[in-house]
Amino acid sequence: MQHATRKCLREQQVDDLVDALDKVLTTVTGTFEAREKAALEMANEVVRRWTQRDLTRIAVRYGDEVVVDGQRYRRHAAGTRKYHSLCGPIEIRRDTYRLVGVHNGPTIVPLELEAGIVSNATPAFAGSALQAFAMMPLRDYENQMRAASRSVPARSTLERICKRTGADLERAHTIEHVVRSSESLPDDACSISIGLDRTTIPMAEVQQARRPRKTSEHVRRRPPPVHVVYRMAYIGTIAIHDANGNTLATTRVSSTAETGSVPLMTRVCLEVQHLLGQRRSLPVVVVQDGASELWGLIGEWLERFGITPTMKLIDRYHVEERLAKTAAAVESDPATARMLLDDWRALLDRSDSAIRRIQRQIGARLYAPKAEQPPPPEGALLPWPEGFGRTGPAEPFDRTKKLLGGEAAQIAETNLRYFERPSSFFHYATARKRGFPIGSGVTEGGCKSVIASRFKRSGQRWFDSGAAPCLHLRTLHLNARLRPSFQLLVDKQRNRLFA
Repeated sequence: MQHATRKCLREQQVDDLVDALDKVLTTVTGTFEAREKAALEMANEVVRRWTQRDLTRIAVRYGDEVVVDGQRYRRHAAGTRKYHSLCGPIEIRRDTYRLVGVHNGPTIVPLELEAGIVSNATPAFAGSALQAFAMMPLRDYENQMRAASRSVPARSTLERICKRTGADLERAHTIEHVVRSSESLPDDACSISIGLDRTTIPMAEVQQARRPRKTSEHVRRRPPPVHVVYRMAYIGTIAIHDANGNTLATTRVSSTAETGSVPLMTRVCLEVQHLLGQRRSLPVVVVQDGASELWGLIGEWLERFGITPTMKLIDRYHVEERLAKTAAAVESDPATARMLLDDWRALLDRSDSAIRRIQRQIGARLYAPKAEQPPPPEGALLPWPEGFGRTGPAEPFDRTKKLLGGEAAQIAETNLRYFERPSSFFHYATARKRGFPIGSGVTEGGCKSVIASRFKRSGQRWFDSGAAPCLHLRTLHLNARLRPSFQLLVDKQRNRLFA
C-alpha cells in the first residue's frame, strides 16, 4: 500500500514537470526534431543545475570538524572545484579539512566522500565512463555521448578519470572479494577447469631523447618520441562445467607484463577456493597448452594454496595440430597422412596409453630400427628416453640413424619431444568418460575477448599507466562485476565519513 502511494506521488510529480516543460517548449517553433533537441538540452541543463544546487547544500552543512576513518579533521581552507557530470561541468564552493595534530598533514573533502565523487566526477558519470573505457576507445565514447545529447569533458579528462578510478579498483582487493563472495555456484556444476595463456599487447616506450638546454624562458617542446614494442600479458580463466563438459560460467583474470604473474595467480587461486568453499567435492582440471613456464607457474601456486588438481591435460586441439603436422611430415602421400591422423585421433579417444603408441609409430617412421641385441630378462622394465617421465619397454628404434631428412625430420623430431611428458597429460579417454573438458577454448577465447578486441585495435599503443587499469576494468566488465565493484568503491568512500 505504501509502495503504491509513493508510486502515485512520483507519477504526479513527473506529470507536473512534463506540464512545466511543455509550457516552455511552446515557444520553440519548427519540426518535432527541433523541439526534441531543445527538450533534451533543457532537461540536461535542469539536471545540471539541480546537481549543482544539491551538492552545494551538502557542502555547507559540515561543522568545523569532521571524523574520517576514526581521525579528526579540522576545517582548513575554502575553494571552488569543478566537477564533471553527465549533463555538463558544475562548480561547487566547498571546504577542505586537514588532519588534526599533524603539521601539513593530509587533507580531505567531506563533500566528495559523502556524495561519492571520484576523480572529480559524479558517481553516474564516473560509472558511465568506466563502463565505456572497459569496452571501447574513449573517442568512440565521446561520439556516442554527443549523439545522445550529453556533455562530456575533454578526452584527457576522461582518461584521467578512468585511469585513476581503475587503479583504485585494482588496488582495492577487498572489493572484488566482497563481489566474489556474493556469487553462487550453479546447481548443475560438476567440474572446474583452470587455464593460463599469454598474448601480446602493443606497448609504447619512451625513447631516450637528448636533454634540452636550459633557458630562462619557458619553451614548449614536443614530447619525447616513443616506439612500440609487444609485451606479453597473462590471461587466466576459471570455468565451471556441467556433467557433459559444457561451460556454465567463466571468470577471467589478467595482468600486464609490468604487473607480473603474482597478482594474477593470487586471484586465480582465490576464485578456485571460493568455488570449492561452496562444494568441496568438485574436481579441478587444469587444461592449457604445453608451455612449460605456465605449467610450472600453475603447479607452484596451486600447491601454495593447497589445491590439488584431479587431472592435468594438455589442450587436445594443440595436440591434434602437432599430430597433423607430424603425419604430413612422416607420410609423403596426403591421403595416407590423413588416414594416419584419423587413427591417432581414434587412439586418443579410446585409450589413455595412446600417446606412447603414437610416439612409437612416429619414431618407427623417423628412425632406423635398432640392431639385434640379446633379449632382456623376462619382465624387465627399461628406462624411457629423457623427458618421458616413466619407465617402460625400450624403444625399438635407433635415434642416431634417421630415415627422414630436411624439414620433415625436424618437424617430426620437434613434435616427438613435445609428447615426451607424463602420459597423464594425455588421458583424454578418462577425461571424456568423467565429463571433464579436454580443450582450452575458454582460455583461448579469453585472450581474444579480453586482449585482442580491446587492446589491439588499429593504431593502438598503450602505456602501462593506462593498460593495467583498463585491463582490470575489462575483466571486471566481462565477469559482470564492474557495476557492483564501482558501487562498493563509492560506498566504501562514503562510509569513511563518520560525522
